[in-house]
Parts: sequence; C-alpha cells; structure tokens
Amino acid sequence: AVRRRVWELSEALLRAASPKAAGFAFTAMAVSKNFRGSPHVDKNDISVQYALSLGEFVEGGGKLCVEESASVVRAFDTRGRLVCIDGRFPHWVSGYVGERYSVIFYRSSGEEDPSTCAVHEV
Repeated sequence: AVRRRVWELSEALLRAASPKAAGFAFTAMAVSKNFRGSPHVDKNDISVQYALSLGEFVEGGGKLCVEESASVVRAFDTRGRLVCIDGRFPHWVSGYVGERYSVIFYRSSGEEDPSTCAVHEV
C-alpha cells in the first residue's frame, strides 16, 4: 500500500509540473536515498527522463550533471525542481553533504524515442 501511495503522489507531482510532463508516458519510477553515482548512461531508457530531488543536503551540492557534448557539462539544481534529461547521455550527481532523495520517472518499454539532445524543456 505504501509503494502504491508513493507512486500515486509522485505521478500527481509529475502531471502538475507542465503540459509536456503531464503527457509523459513513463513505465517506471526510481526512488533512491543518498545515491552517489559516477558518470553513467541508463542503458534501459528508451526516452527522456524526469528527475527531482528532495531532502536536507547542503546548498550547492547534489546537482544532476549532464554531459551535453565532449566539452559541455550542465549542472541542474533539482532540489524541489523537476528537470528533463536524456539518461542515454552521460550523467551523474555531484557530491553533497546531508540526506538526499531522488525521484526519476523514465520509460523502459514501448517505442523508443530518438536520442537527439541531452537536455529538454520540462
């Protein structure tokens, strides 16, 4: 019952974010606590993903970093903010101190969308 409620509340948050986010047909959601990952690509993603973070972590840390090209990395403050990236591009979370939760909405089944750019409008 708790997992279902987390799913419902998270889905409501996504649907309220923007018309584009409301129309995103995600098939999976990842909720993590204190995730610290090195640069990686999400091999199971077949489309963009929406991400946000919550918690009590030091200002300026815990940003979602995305490699747009070999020479351009963008860092997004996702604390209480939804961002849309393509997880098929290299990305990671910058270092932080404190407690950080992340919620990621993604699609791993269905028709694959072309991977054209790393960062998308919400």
